[in-house]
Amino acid sequence: MCKYIAKYLFFLSVIAGAVSAYAIPGDSIHVMSHNKVFVVTDPTKGENSYRTWSEFPSQQTSYRKAILYVTYQCPDNLHCGEWDYIDKIVLRKSGGLKADTLNYEIARMISPYGWRFGNDWHFTWHVDITDFAPLLHDSVEIDFIHTGYESNKDRGWLVTLDFKLTEGIPAMQQTGIKKLWNGSFPYGDTLQSIEDFLTPIKFKAKDNYDIARMRILQTGHGMDDLENCAEFCAKYRDVIIDNKIIDHKKIWRKCGDNPLYPQAGTWIFDRANWCPGTMVFPDIYDIELAGKKSHTVDINMEPYVNHSKPSANYYFSSFLFFLKEPWAVNDVSVEEIISPNNSDEYSRINPACSNPIIKIRNNGREVLRNLKITYGLEGDQQFTHEWFGNLQSSKTQEIILPGIIISKEISAKFSVSLTNPNGKEDEYLLDNEMSSVTIQPPVYEKFILAFRTNKDSTSTSYKIINSAGSTMNEIVPGILSPNTLYLDTFDLIPDCYTLTVTDTAGEGLDFWFNPEGGYGYVRLLDIEGRLIKSFVSDFGSTITHQFIVSDDLLTSFPNESLPIVNPFPMRNPGKFDLDIFFDQPEKVTVIVEDENRGRVYEQALENFKEGIIPIDICSQPDGFYFVKVVTNNGSEEKKIKVKRDG
Repeated sequence: MCKYIAKYLFFLSVIAGAVSAYAIPGDSIHVMSHNKVFVVTDPTKGENSYRTWSEFPSQQTSYRKAILYVTYQCPDNLHCGEWDYIDKIVLRKSGGLKADTLNYEIARMISPYGWRFGNDWHFTWHVDITDFAPLLHDSVEIDFIHTGYESNKDRGWLVTLDFKLTEGIPAMQQTGIKKLWNGSFPYGDTLQSIEDFLTPIKFKAKDNYDIARMRILQTGHGMDDLENCAEFCAKYRDVIIDNKIIDHKKIWRKCGDNPLYPQAGTWIFDRANWCPGTMVFPDIYDIELAGKKSHTVDINMEPYVNHSKPSANYYFSSFLFFLKEPWAVNDVSVEEIISPNNSDEYSRINPACSNPIIKIRNNGREVLRNLKITYGLEGDQQFTHEWFGNLQSSKTQEIILPGIIISKEISAKFSVSLTNPNGKEDEYLLDNEMSSVTIQPPVYEKFILAFRTNKDSTSTSYKIINSAGSTMNEIVPGILSPNTLYLDTFDLIPDCYTLTVTDTAGEGLDFWFNPEGGYGYVRLLDIEGRLIKSFVSDFGSTITHQFIVSDDLLTSFPNESLPIVNPFPMRNPGKFDLDIFFDQPEKVTVIVEDENRGRVYEQALENFKEGIIPIDICSQPDGFYFVKVVTNNGSEEKKIKVKRDG
């Protein structure tokens, strides 16, 4: 034990002496390599490169953590990109022009189906890239590579890459990096097997290698004529270390709960380890080297052959990072606050008023078996929770905390603190606390749940539970009739409640790709039938909505936009339905305009409050159109796409 304490004190003294004058361990530095860079495709090549040099802190600064934030925005006066393309963030060089060329893909995004987004749209994702942190010093060349073949004349993205670097002592000292399999490899091709590329790789462990961390980014692409591989076929992968399978998994990802929704394309379809409009998350395996010097790593894909027209491929980016074992014995950190949180990525389950969710990491050598967690709103009651579990070294775990978190302010700060890992003092205190901005959920009184089913009603259900998890009301799948409006009135006692709407088919109540499924909606109304809350019908798998019933807080309604204007399907051959809702009867004009704002359709409605009306613009050519509902008090507009094939 003494040797580890001595090693830690020596390491601490070195870091403390080396950190630059402006640097304080625990603080974060932001380096923005790309700031709203206008990104378009190059259809002649299938990819476009956007290289920049950025100045990162010097080698004297050590990082505890590195997080990459990626933001997409719509360009001014242009459409957002239309298709789901592979976007790679590549570290070209580290240390200046004369440094070796690395070409390390450190992160991968899949662009969203963006044609229905407005000019004010933006969204931010993040991924942990701490394994690459030792390279983020001095002059670094970062490349954003946007792939695809769509038009580069009328659409694109504004892309921002923000590196958040938290200074401090690494939980594990990195002593080397080795490239593994990188590139696009054919799958199912009889002329060239993927195993010809995924060949075993040998390495020798040095004296300062305690752990080899394998980091794999793998996504499947292409749609062959046999099983729609590799984008839409779920094939397994074996990770093999020294001839032993350490992981057997399907290269597959569920997309119906994508935080970015709705999108214009088939965003709900599950895919080969990716979804449109998301980061690709790496698979990470820590291998204890245990004194053995010679090792072999290997990957085997599920056997698959297409004898007709093979077009499937898997994109790989994979590395080995050689690490010393954790210097601390008992060391835990807060990695994320998932709820309450106002970030884009967690918007499906926020705002929240009960059962906070956090993610922790065990940075120590010992298995983490218990922990004290203190949490609450700033200036309000603080809660304490004793957690018990079995969290291995370097692993993370999400924890659901008990209790109601309600502020009397619209916005407040939620904080969490971790202490006493395994009943001992934490050996690194600078990452034991975290805070987030929380927005108060709405406060309701007596209300009506208006639930209109679509034609595929057997897959739809809903329930309302209180903060203790008790069900207040529930409609299970299979009992609702198609194309039917259900009205349920609720008068609940004070508490925090969660409304969950679920579609087991993953297609919500409105999905343009399945027009035969019809259209439905979920709304909350007051007793007079006026709108309180309207939910997106194209929600994929679930809607999660928390709300408060309180005697102490004033009733608050979300800033809902009226009228509700929902065309269905958003992409259609020229015939579609338009759902319109007002609080009061109105004199309404429905207008459809083409991209040049030429009027192609007009209909007047007298004394109209709500309903679904059919619209026919089949005489118009394919393209984008704007559907407007105009009253004396203003107008509401939605964009649709007319396309007769494909």
